[in-house]
Amino acid sequence: MTTETTTPPPSGPAAGPLSPVDHRALAFVGQVNDCLRQCLCTLARHGVALRGREPERARLLLDTLRPCPFYKGGQFLFDLMEWEDLMVDGEPPPLMPAERIVSACTFPVQWIAASTADAPASAKLIPGQRTATALDLPLRLLATTARTALLGAAQDLTDLLGTPAGPVAAETAADDAGYAVGQESGHEAGEAELPPLEAGFYLYEDIVLGGLVVLGPLLAEHAPAPAEPVEPAEPVEPTPAGTPPAP
Repeated sequence: MTTETTTPPPSGPAAGPLSPVDHRALAFVGQVNDCLRQCLCTLARHGVALRGREPERARLLLDTLRPCPFYKGGQFLFDLMEWEDLMVDGEPPPLMPAERIVSACTFPVQWIAASTADAPASAKLIPGQRTATALDLPLRLLATTARTALLGAAQDLTDLLGTPAGPVAAETAADDAGYAVGQESGHEAGEAELPPLEAGFYLYEDIVLGGLVVLGPLLAEHAPAPAEPVEPAEPVEPTPAGTPPAP
């Protein structure tokens, strides 16, 4: 009977062609691949669940997104980087919590929202232009980053001082954040009930649908405010010629 042993990484530069730094660098690359695979597979499983549960909603979402450059570019990169092979190779990874996906995407979404939003007329009068120019950053992005850092620091202090624990506190925190997955249908948060991903034609579409399921509340939070309806003016009754208008 033989036992398999794991060979430890070399302890010095002369132990082999790869140095200890090489092994650590490759370990980091493997960590990134594992995290990416776990995230993609989780989103795809959310998409499969949405497509099976609400096919009409899934069809309308995809029909709306297909003309978008981001959708087409994502399809190109998905095929070019062979992410399908990464996803279906080996045993299915564990599900990634939705909170972790939202946390990783919060700053990119904030950056895109700050870069694409209409700048108000008073933005030129806000102090901080010199700092933004020196950093070569939009002023709104600089303000958004600072505000996010302050809110994060305040939340960290709240956690350190002792936030009440328990189901009620957890439910309140989820409601305040607005990132509870499946708050529209009531079923999307049940990650234990998610079906397995389906390789092939639907895989990229399922990832997109899963992204809308998990990140939908975050994207909706940064959507532009709807324009307020303009009330029609009251009609003015004509006055006879030569009659002064009523005060």
